[in-house]
Formats: sequence, structure tokens, C-alpha cells
Amino acid sequence: MKFRQEKKGRGQIINVTTLIDVMFLLLIFFMVTSTFKNQPAINLVLPRSATATETVDTPSILYLTSGGEIFLNDTLVDEARLGELLGQLRASAKEDRMVLRADESASHGKVVELIDTIKQSGFTRVSLSARGPQ
Repeated sequence: MKFRQEKKGRGQIINVTTLIDVMFLLLIFFMVTSTFKNQPAINLVLPRSATATETVDTPSILYLTSGGEIFLNDTLVDEARLGELLGQLRASAKEDRMVLRADESASHGKVVELIDTIKQSGFTRVSLSARGPQ
């Protein structure tokens, strides 16, 4: 009796082209329908102003939170070293402009102290950030 010899190697070939097409379509669908939200690391509630305008260029930014924490360009800074760091930034920067973003519940005295520190470190133009009208 003759028996068929078993084939060595691949048995059935599965066409994965359509599977890859479906995966790419799903990937594109999720990329198009997803929304990416830019969440800031520093939570501030800026005060409202009827005359606030949006600026195009963004110089160095100093943040003051409601808890009194100070951030220089998204980096937590100790108040004792702030003048030194601002002086270094002014020496290395070409611009003499600084933006101060203070929370609306921050102390007014603290805001004035920060403006003095900014001016003493060599920045001649200080801008305050505010939200525009609704």
C-alpha cells in the first residue's frame, strides 16, 4: 500500500494583508477622533481684564500660585535664589521682557515684591497676564 507522504514545511498560508489594512484603518480612526488636551503643570486662575490682549511671542514667564509657590519657566524656584536666577537669565537672554502670571487669589504684596525683584535683576519691561473678557 502506498501512503501519501506528509509534507514538511508550511501547511496553510494565511493572507494577513486584509488584517493589516483593518489595523491601519482602526489606527487612523482613533488618531483622527482623539483629542489631545494640553494640560499645564501649574494650576493658575488668572484674573479677568476687559482690555487684555493675546501676545504672539512668549518671553520668559514667572508664575506665582495661590499658595505662594514661584515657578520660573515651569521650574519651581526658591524665593531666596530668585534674584540670582533672574540675573543669570537676563545675562543669557537677548530680550529684556518678563511676563508675570499671578493667580487671582495671590497676595498683592507678593506680586509687587516679584515685580521689584524682576526689575532689580535687569529686566526693564514687565508684563502681567490676565484672562480676556468672556
